[in-house]
Amino acid sequence: METLTYHIQKDGSIWQEKTVEVNSHIENMNIKINIPKEYALLCYIIVKDSNGRFRMCRQIGYGPRTLIIGRDGMHTTAGGTAGEIPTGRWKFVICAFREYVMQRLGENSFDVKLTVSDDISSVKEPVGEQCWIGNEKFDFDRNYNRDSRWYKGDFHTHTRLSDGKETTRNAMKKAEKMGMDFYVPTEHNVLHTGWPDTKIMVLPGVEITTSLGHFNIFGCVGTPGRLTHILKHDGEERISQEVEYTIREADEKEWLWSINHPFLHIWKWRYYNLKLKNLRFMEIINDPTYEYAKSANENAISFIDFLWQHGFRVFGLGGSDSHNLIDERYEGADEPSVPGDPATLVYMDGMTPSNLLKAVSKGHVIVTRYITMETYFIYENNEYLPGDRIEISSESEFENNLVASVTIKINEETYGKDIVPELFLIENGIKKEIGLEKRDERTYMADVVTNWHTIDWEWKRFEVLSKDYGFLGYVNPIFHGRKKSKLKTFGEAVKVWKGE
Repeated sequence: METLTYHIQKDGSIWQEKTVEVNSHIENMNIKINIPKEYALLCYIIVKDSNGRFRMCRQIGYGPRTLIIGRDGMHTTAGGTAGEIPTGRWKFVICAFREYVMQRLGENSFDVKLTVSDDISSVKEPVGEQCWIGNEKFDFDRNYNRDSRWYKGDFHTHTRLSDGKETTRNAMKKAEKMGMDFYVPTEHNVLHTGWPDTKIMVLPGVEITTSLGHFNIFGCVGTPGRLTHILKHDGEERISQEVEYTIREADEKEWLWSINHPFLHIWKWRYYNLKLKNLRFMEIINDPTYEYAKSANENAISFIDFLWQHGFRVFGLGGSDSHNLIDERYEGADEPSVPGDPATLVYMDGMTPSNLLKAVSKGHVIVTRYITMETYFIYENNEYLPGDRIEISSESEFENNLVASVTIKINEETYGKDIVPELFLIENGIKKEIGLEKRDERTYMADVVTNWHTIDWEWKRFEVLSKDYGFLGYVNPIFHGRKKSKLKTFGEAVKVWKGE
């Protein structure tokens, strides 16, 4: 047994590393954490074995104070990598999360103590039956449903592995209650190494959290190479280089990435040097129950329309960013923040992790709140989905109508709200209302006939609103043509969008 002590203060080192020598074979490693409760969210624990391999990485937060590294996913705490405990020198790191230290610590200081032993303890929050990192591998081709249809999920969620309050198993119960088909856990700078068995399709993800903004990576089953550098250097000028490197790595490995809540309060996107030609996804609706969400989400939708108007294909995604327990409310909110609110609907030809990534890449996505929605387009007897490009070679083809079929269904679980949807068609930034036909108490439909007007660049999308409840639905654009913009970076675009 050995005890390690780390002292945390605002102007001290945010990355403190100590070692423990493992001299003989042991079945499991037991790590007991002693930290003042009020500061638990400020710190990460990172453990590397004698081979330099990550064996535990998590935010201390609301999680268990005894962490176990064992032989398999059911004998290893969430955030750990199961397997043999090799002899040699192990590294134990306590990293103070710079963003929270600056916001919450002030002039105070505190100690973190780790007691490392081979004691046998029960695992309160295990990795789960599935292990994605370690002896087993994540199966991108596992088929959860063979139907070709719209599937419902959430691209931005949190558990107790970072600063969420729910266990993975409880998160799944909530997701099932919300009727979700897929779920993406995106912890702050931490990657889940596995997951409990569930009928919901779970896709690995991570939220890269920096002082210049937050972005999600989807489909990553390995730790991004610069993640520890981001934790070490957050708040310094070097962080912009680490963000850029991580974005390049994601592109090279064909991981998808998306800017989170770009205009939300103190978490807005501030990496202004981001090249717009590399930006493909942006979260346009983030946790609508949060006090700053309404204006931030409206700005995100306005900005993504601005990017489309300038010729950039950037698809909108939704994310609940859910952190809380089911019975909690943000100040001023009359409903809980839960996975699936908003929902992101993705059209897939059979639900597999691989198909999800492919469909999102094509922009086959609708973001909704309180409703489910289906949208299809017909042009020259061919069927298209939101996000698709229509090839038009001559002006004579404009005589052919573009027909859109829109179906809106009010969800059963609408918290007792009397919701009346209003449908709008946005063509090149110009909005006009479209009449809806009410088919029954919960279903509305519309067949919309429109035309293309220019050979160069044109886009159309649908939006659903409610006079009483605001945002209900965002349908990614269908488009044709190409347009070259003089705008190069995110910062330049924001300035022009703001009229500066």
